[in-house]
Amino acid sequence: MTPVPVVVDCDAETDDAIAILLAALHPGLGLLGVSTASADEAVAVRALVARGGLDVAVHPGVEWLVAALREAAEPVTLVTTGPLTNLAAALAADRSLTGSVGRLVVLGGTHREPGVTPYADRNVWSDPHAAATVLAAPFRDQLLVTADATASVALDDADLARLRALGTPAARAAAELAATRLERGARVHDPLAVAALVEPGLLTTLRAGGPGGVRRPDDVRRHAVRRRARRAARPGVGGGRRRQGGVPRSALRDPRPSTRLNTATNSC
Repeated sequence: MTPVPVVVDCDAETDDAIAILLAALHPGLGLLGVSTASADEAVAVRALVARGGLDVAVHPGVEWLVAALREAAEPVTLVTTGPLTNLAAALAADRSLTGSVGRLVVLGGTHREPGVTPYADRNVWSDPHAAATVLAAPFRDQLLVTADATASVALDDADLARLRALGTPAARAAAELAATRLERGARVHDPLAVAALVEPGLLTTLRAGGPGGVRRPDDVRRHAVRRRARRAARPGVGGGRRRQGGVPRSALRDPRPSTRLNTATNSC
């Protein structure tokens, strides 16, 4: 089987590194490279992934992402596991890049799991305008892997023991990276977005725009901006950038009937 060409756009959390290890090592995937929003993040991600014995190319900024998509010999599967800042900037540089993406997989969104707001997890809350731009772009196939899905398969110490028992550098590193999250009460979200590429049956998906109530991307953006403004106005609350977690609430109306936007709400 020919490996699926994959690009990962991420931030510098430990579960991003686990997702990259999976994308780099699975025989069904061909990792073309990784992009981040900043040089500092690129250095941090490369160091985290190196703990698994891999030297993965990690590129800061948007230029590499634009070039990688433009020059791809076939449509690329693009997986985002951080805020959508980089991808929105890439689209601003070249709107036609959507034609180079066979599938866009965005880690985040929620129906039942609490977010920063009812409609926004950490990633969209960090840059709601970028999230609205990306989710309104004419990608042919979009999948949001929600916090509901990642919560339904939350890792525990027994899972980490099974990873360590595999004995490979990557498995041991993944276990230790995951352990750092569990110790501070955080879930391991990002690898599920990559796992969805190789095991589609893991996820139960819903067609966005169907019954049950949906939100337009602009509604998500306005709500997230209002919430951030209220937080900034509260005494003792700083305005620093916070990055981790998901995307906007995944029940988003897709205004483009020619494209497909699905949301994953459960993992088997």
